[in-house]
Amino acid sequence: MLELAGLEGREAALADADGTAAFADPEFRRQEFREQIDFLTQKRGKPTRAWTDAMQGDHDRAFVVAGVTDMAMLEEFQAAVIEGARTYDIEAFGAEFDRLVEKYGWSYNGGRDWRVRTIFETNIRTSYMAGRLKQMRDPDMMKARPYWQYIHADTRVPLNPRELHVAWDGLVLRATDPWWDIYFPPNDWKCSCGVRSLSEDQLKRLGKTGPDEAPEIVRAPYTHKASGETVDLPEGVGYGWDYMPGDLWERGLVPSRLIDDPGNRGGLGKNLVSIDTAEPVADLIASARAFKTQPLAVDLPSDDYVRAFLEPFGADLGQAVPWIDVAGTQLVISDELFRARDGSWKLHKRARDLYTAMLAETIMDPDEIWLGVREKPLDEHPGYSDLVISRRYIRVDPSAGTFAVFDIGRRSWQATTVFAPRNRSKPDFNYLDRQRVGKLIWKRK
Repeated sequence: MLELAGLEGREAALADADGTAAFADPEFRRQEFREQIDFLTQKRGKPTRAWTDAMQGDHDRAFVVAGVTDMAMLEEFQAAVIEGARTYDIEAFGAEFDRLVEKYGWSYNGGRDWRVRTIFETNIRTSYMAGRLKQMRDPDMMKARPYWQYIHADTRVPLNPRELHVAWDGLVLRATDPWWDIYFPPNDWKCSCGVRSLSEDQLKRLGKTGPDEAPEIVRAPYTHKASGETVDLPEGVGYGWDYMPGDLWERGLVPSRLIDDPGNRGGLGKNLVSIDTAEPVADLIASARAFKTQPLAVDLPSDDYVRAFLEPFGADLGQAVPWIDVAGTQLVISDELFRARDGSWKLHKRARDLYTAMLAETIMDPDEIWLGVREKPLDEHPGYSDLVISRRYIRVDPSAGTFAVFDIGRRSWQATTVFAPRNRSKPDFNYLDRQRVGKLIWKRK
């Protein structure tokens, strides 16, 4: 079992009195937090022009500095942040910031001190909580300490406390409560809240006979001024912060640079992570249920094929809608699945046109859902690639096999492709089988 004392974490404090950052207590410096360092090290640089180019779970795999598009500069910034996580020395980071700005001739937005603080604190705080998450999710720890307690101002006392964050102080929920999926801190810029794990005895010493009731998740429309995007934002969380830092990484769905390609290849690029072993595709077919929908007629208008896919979700041409899948994850359903980059339809390749109704059924009523990682080359940076988290929906019967792929996007899972792989006139179950790699997160019982 992990050492319990270590799970209480360092009470490293960021001062915010004058708009600069400093760690208040020097005794915590140079105390390396292995899980935090591991989280930062496994990231890959991702060029961005604005901070909204990488949102939510994207940060579990991507190292970004808003406005930095040079990969070499990103690599040096990442090294500086990793060193900052080892020393908690913002002055040294600031000096490195100045060197990189001069070396690469970077013109950035905002004042120098504000930019230094934002880059440093955001990366240190999120990586710290990602490391804590990995510690607290250790199986032995989950058994010994199955409750998590929300702690307001865990690492510093803010000048302007957020009312809801104060209200949540001391809240105890089971570690598996879905409330944490949204509210595991930090929950906004400069948020200093934290989480600690509790045993049954500790829960009783707090005067509780069981966990508290999770607060209601209230959402309200929010329009971001810069991007113009309107989202249903949970109350008490800043724009872009409604996710659990480190979740995808802790579950093994963000590979390190050293993970070998297991050799699972499909038309969507290399699958980099193999966690669960799929049952033989023949067994999946043998236990399969027949599709309720059937292939459509030949030579229908393109719009009719697309509408056959959209209508079961309540969507229409040019109208995207959110959809909650059987695993409780929100997807964005739109006609973008069937459009090329120039906006034209891409319906007739791989039998997308005839099978659109069956493809909708695949997403709504799948046999399996797999979460995996693939490598996507960066066209604008030859020799570099991005890591893309993919969500794959599989459905088969003896006469057909279909799958749909969603990649994690700026705000939610964005559709990438759907089709029914065929080998001449027969379903290509071998191709379909190669998509069943990564982490099996849902399977029909």
